[in-house]
Amino acid sequence: GMKKLILLIGLLMLTASAYAGSVTVDLVGFQAGWWQVGYPYFVTIDGNPVIDVMCDDWVHGGLPGDTWQANFTNLGTGNLSLLRFNQSSGALVLYDEAGWLLLQTRVTPQAQWKDINYAVWHIFDPNSPLPGTAPLYWLNLAQQEANSGFPGVDFYQVGIFTPVNQYDLNLNDPQEMLTIVPEPGTLLLLGSGLAGLLALKLHT
Repeated sequence: GMKKLILLIGLLMLTASAYAGSVTVDLVGFQAGWWQVGYPYFVTIDGNPVIDVMCDDWVHGGLPGDTWQANFTNLGTGNLSLLRFNQSSGALVLYDEAGWLLLQTRVTPQAQWKDINYAVWHIFDPNSPLPGTAPLYWLNLAQQEANSGFPGVDFYQVGIFTPVNQYDLNLNDPQEMLTIVPEPGTLLLLGSGLAGLLALKLHT
């Protein structure tokens, strides 16, 4: 019993510490068609393999090759203290809408991801464009989900990288980005090697 408990604590600590403190974000590139094409942009975190991210910040910049420090927030915690738009009215609902839209890219053809990203930009900046009817369609869907309390949505699957200067007024400086984080199962697999060693140590 005790061994299992210690093993579990070890796994939880490993998961929690995955992005403790600030991390280095390197913007590797956009899709063909440049930033206007939207999700995904490609970044590395602390030099790890490239991951897909969605920009939620219409006005800030950033070009491939730019590197900056960012804080990581898991949306499932509901802790918005490090986030860029945390002073907006109803900020948690706005972030949940954006997170829900990001998760729709898992089950939606890539041809629609651009529209989904424009909907996300519009959530945080009502002055951002909504080209055509499709982004508005996605925006309305997200609001309907919010009204019904996002049934069955696991916001622990949404991670947010916010520049450490979270309220930066320089529009040439980097934007905030959302990403789909690995399923807890994947993190457990990553941790199981370490946990195995821990178990071995406890056993001897």
